[in-house]
Formats: sequence, C-alpha cells, structure tokens
Amino acid sequence: MNWHFNLSRFGRLLRRHTAEHSRSYLMGTAVLLGGLLVVLGTLTYLTGRPLDQELQMVMFMFGLLGAGAVFTSSVFAAVGDRRQAAPALLLPASHLEKYLVVWLYSLPVFLVVYTASFLAIDALVLAVGNNGHPHPLLNLTDGLRPAATAILSYALLHAVALWGAIYFERLHVIKTAFAFFGLLIVLMTANFQLLKAWLTPEVGLTVPFGEVHVPVDKHYFLLELPAGQTQLLLVLLPLGLAALLWLAAYARLTEKQL
Repeated sequence: MNWHFNLSRFGRLLRRHTAEHSRSYLMGTAVLLGGLLVVLGTLTYLTGRPLDQELQMVMFMFGLLGAGAVFTSSVFAAVGDRRQAAPALLLPASHLEKYLVVWLYSLPVFLVVYTASFLAIDALVLAVGNNGHPHPLLNLTDGLRPAATAILSYALLHAVALWGAIYFERLHVIKTAFAFFGLLIVLMTANFQLLKAWLTPEVGLTVPFGEVHVPVDKHYFLLELPAGQTQLLLVLLPLGLAALLWLAAYARLTEKQL
C-alpha cells in the first residue's frame, strides 16, 4: 500500500506540480477573469439592465462546464506528448499519486477558483451596471439545489473530460466530445427503440430514465418514476457514472508506457 500511496511523497509531488504549473494556472485564471468580464459585461450592456438570478445561474453553469471541459482535457497532455512523456511517467511517484494530483487541481481546486472568479466579476458587473434596476448577486447557498446541480453537473463532465484526456493523445476536447455525444445518441436511440417494442410503436420520444408519453385511445398517459426516486436518481446516476469514468481514466493511466 505504501508504494501506491505515501502521504509524504504525495505532498512533495503536489508541491512540485504547483511550482511547475503555477504560472500557467495564474495565466489561465487571468484569461478566465477576462472572458467572464467580456461575456457578463456584454450581456448587461445588450439587455440594458443588470442580470437577474436566473440568467446569472445560466451563465455560471455554461462557463463552468465550458471552461472546466477545456481545462480538464489538457491536464494529461504531457502523457500524450512523446517529448514530455518520459519525465511525466518516470517521475518517482505512483500512478495513483500522479492521478490524484491532477484530480485535485481539475475538480475541487478548479471549482473553488471558478466560483470565486465568477462571483467577483459578477459583483463588479452588477455594481457598474446598476442603473436603477438592481439585482442581487448569484447566491449558490440559497438551498442545496443550486450548489448540488453545479457540483453534480461538473463532476460528470469532469469525469468524461478526464477520461478523454488520458485516452486520446491529441485533440482531446474534440475527440472526447465526439465520443460522448456519439454514445449519448446511441443510448437514446436504443432506449427509444426498446420502449417502442415494449409498449407501443407510437410512444413519444423520451430520454433514458425520463417520463414516457403513451398514446391510448387518442389520449396520452404519462409514465414516470415517483418524485422521490427521481430526485435520488438525479443524484446517484451522475455520481455513479462519474466514479466509473474516474476509475477508467486511472486504469488507462496505469497502462501508459514509454
């Protein structure tokens, strides 16, 4: 077990990674701040008033998923580059420790940095654009739903992007997106065909685990899970899929050789 994970060795690896990538991370944060300022400022200017809570949440989620996907897809770029693969793979640390360092920076650390950056720029734009129509700052602590939705959505996207980052050697974002949406289309098609064969050929289009509209005598009946099971599924399904993809990414990393 000491070979797979040693706290002292992991700490040294984390400090080394931080020292090597601190400049690029700071530059990335500056780009993120500038991009958020441009987008939120432009929307405020076009609408002629500060952004309301709903639009702020939409922009928060779009920015989180977009920036997170790009960042996470690049974290294992050194492994796919032959010139950089040797130092990365021969570093005196276990695959688990290398994986955990990248996982920490691309998930919890990124979430904290992105949230702080968005709220800071959002507060600035709301203050500058306040022309008699004030709107409160986005509040992610108002109940569990906003924060849970952001964390679960990003966790699943992070797992997909991390798997693509280690599985593909080049064009990580594009290839991962093609693989993800291709698999999604296959699953939705298979689910729809299965429902047609099981219920009726005229069943309405649906998504896996979603509600189903079944036509009976010129009327539509709605089939859906109970509310409690639906809420539980919305939590367990993304977490389960994310865990499987995290494990798959780690397994793929252990197979990497020079």
